[in-house]
Amino acid sequence: MWRLRISESEAEPRWVEIKPGRYSLGRSSESDIVLRDTSASRRHAEVQLDVKGQILWLTDLNSANGTYLNRQRIQGQVELRPNDIVRIGSSVIQVEHETNTPQARSASTHRFTRELLLQSLDEHALLLYEAAQKLNPITDLQAAREEVSSLLQRALSLSQARLLLKSELDNLTTLDTAALSAINNRAAELRPDWLYLPILSGEEILGLLLLHRESPPARAFDQRDLRLAVAISHQTALVIERIHLLKRLREQERIHQLLYRFVPPTEADYLIQDYLRSGSLPGLRQAKTTILFSDVEGSTALAERIGVKRFSEIINHYYREATTIIFRHGGMIRYLGDGIMGIFEDRTQHYEHLLAEERAARAGRELLEKIRSADFGEDQRITIGVAINTGICMVGYIGTDERTEFNALGDTVNVAFRMQELARPYRLVVGPATMAAIVERYETRRIGAVSLRGREKPVQVYEVLGPRRAVFDTEELERR
Repeated sequence: MWRLRISESEAEPRWVEIKPGRYSLGRSSESDIVLRDTSASRRHAEVQLDVKGQILWLTDLNSANGTYLNRQRIQGQVELRPNDIVRIGSSVIQVEHETNTPQARSASTHRFTRELLLQSLDEHALLLYEAAQKLNPITDLQAAREEVSSLLQRALSLSQARLLLKSELDNLTTLDTAALSAINNRAAELRPDWLYLPILSGEEILGLLLLHRESPPARAFDQRDLRLAVAISHQTALVIERIHLLKRLREQERIHQLLYRFVPPTEADYLIQDYLRSGSLPGLRQAKTTILFSDVEGSTALAERIGVKRFSEIINHYYREATTIIFRHGGMIRYLGDGIMGIFEDRTQHYEHLLAEERAARAGRELLEKIRSADFGEDQRITIGVAINTGICMVGYIGTDERTEFNALGDTVNVAFRMQELARPYRLVVGPATMAAIVERYETRRIGAVSLRGREKPVQVYEVLGPRRAVFDTEELERR
């Protein structure tokens, strides 16, 4: 028995049984086999089966766009053979010949060779064009899964089409032997009523297609079905990779925006790479840290006097200057109402040539000079001070998946915060560990042991007066 399997865009494949006689194909409703494609002529082609039912002929009826047999345009009449592919416009017609001899319904394994993939893509270029149009706008894996399943069911006349993603395969214990073989061997497993097809990116498994036909009465899967499924699995792999890439880019952008709030761009890029490798930002860890605090003196009274709008403009200017300066010296920043906290570590990338204490001191002096010289207008001047303390802190990212921030916790932080009371107006005061690290580079004055609110033991506090000129002159000469 001769049959034609006709596949058209947006329609289920249909089978037409050919008996001895002539059959016209075309767009006209009077055709024996009506083609829905607008590029087909009204009377496009004709097939004819001889009286013995043995020889099938195809004739092009001088159509405008031509009739193609196995990718070659035909002229006049040609003989058709089993498994031939006829294309009229976007309609694909497969020729099938069933004999009275029963066909063995056997199982087979097919490696994903380059030749198989190229043959599949070439044979089903029109179907892939349709698939690409439907799949390319999709940015969600679940929507892609549903569209691929629908496309396969329609193209292969399936009773079931499932797409399992890699994350589901890792936790699935109910797969049968053929499905596991498809995954482990990176190969298609062809059964009479099942087709298992891995979705591959190189050798990496992205998912698995499980395709099923009720048998009987449906015909068994064959090589043509395999090639069509391979073509769609290749398109599916491209879609999954694109969705994964978009997800990584969105996640990277989200983390970038998060990090840029309180770390220098160079440090943000370093942390992003670490995040992409590990899937999380560094948690709290114990580390030697230098903490810088600065806030605006009398901010409540100033806001009441000049109004909230003008006060917010001044505070924003202060934040911008502080952020620029702290980032330039390799620190991280947190905004604290009318003040800021800078966090400096020796492990910071690209700043290994200077200790965290030295970078914090430079940032503090620069911030004082910038705000002292800022012109906010008459009677709108703000007064700040800077306090720096060094010690052991718990440092890292804390919070939830929805909200995360960088922070430093511990007594070192509390001491630096309380030391601000000694730093105004426009003074830079430091704790003993900070002073010990910078004493060879800066002139300092001992303020003495100071009792701080909330702390039982006094703290030795020092004021930084200015750089030791000889040290900085030597550095300048070395740079030149």
